[in-house]
Amino acid sequence: MLELFSTRCDGLTLTDVSKGLGLPKSSTLGLLRTLHGRGYLVREADDLYKLNDIVRRDGFARHGRLLRVAPPAMRALADELGETVILAITGSPGMVRLIAKEVATREVRFDVDLPRQEPAYCTAIGRVLLGAQDDAQVATALAAVPRRQVTDATLTDQQAIEERIAEARRSGVSIVEDELVLGATGIAALIPRTGQQTLAALNVGCISARFNANRERIILALQTAANGIGSAMQPDRAA
Repeated sequence: MLELFSTRCDGLTLTDVSKGLGLPKSSTLGLLRTLHGRGYLVREADDLYKLNDIVRRDGFARHGRLLRVAPPAMRALADELGETVILAITGSPGMVRLIAKEVATREVRFDVDLPRQEPAYCTAIGRVLLGAQDDAQVATALAAVPRRQVTDATLTDQQAIEERIAEARRSGVSIVEDELVLGATGIAALIPRTGQQTLAALNVGCISARFNANRERIILALQTAANGIGSAMQPDRAA
C-alpha cells in the first residue's frame, strides 16, 4: 500500500486503493486507518489519502520509528485532556513542520490540516525546538522568517523571543498564548532523544480559558507523554 501511495502525489481514495491492490474495501479501510493513525498518510476533507510529505521527502527510515511510536501516546493524551495534540519536527529555516495529529473529540476544539509548516518564532512548538539548538542555529532561524505581528500579542522583538527560547531550553516546555491565534494557547514539550534521533516535540492546543483552569495538569500530562515517547524511542537495550 505504501508503494502504491509513493507513485501517486495527487492522493488516492478508498476505492482507488481497494481496486489498485485487489482488496475488499473493509480490509483496505482498516489498513488506511492504521497508516493514517501512525502518521504515514494524511487524510484530506474529500476523503482523499496522501503519503505524508515528510515520509515522501525523507523516506520511511528516518522518521518511521517516531511516526510509529508517537501516535498511540498522542491519542491517549488527547483523550485524557480533551485537547488536540500535534507532533512536529524542524522544517525549512525558521519554520516547524507539523507531521501528525490526534484531534480532540469535544465539540469546541482546535484542528489543523496536515502537512503544514508554522513559523517557529511565535509558536510554542517552534520555541521549544529552537531551545534544543545552539545560539548560532537560533539566530539563523530567527533571521530566516519575517517576524510579523500575527496578533496584538505576537512577540516580534528578537531579544524578547530569545528570552522565551532560553526559558524553553531550561525547562523543556514552552507556552505561547494568543500570539498565533487570539484566544488560543499552545503548550509544547521537547521529546527527549539520543544520538541521531529526530528532533521532535509535542504540542497541546487549548482554548486559553481551558488551559488557565487546568494549567498544571496539562503541563504535567504533556511532559509525561513526551518523556514516554522519548523512552520508547530508545534502542532496545536487550538487543
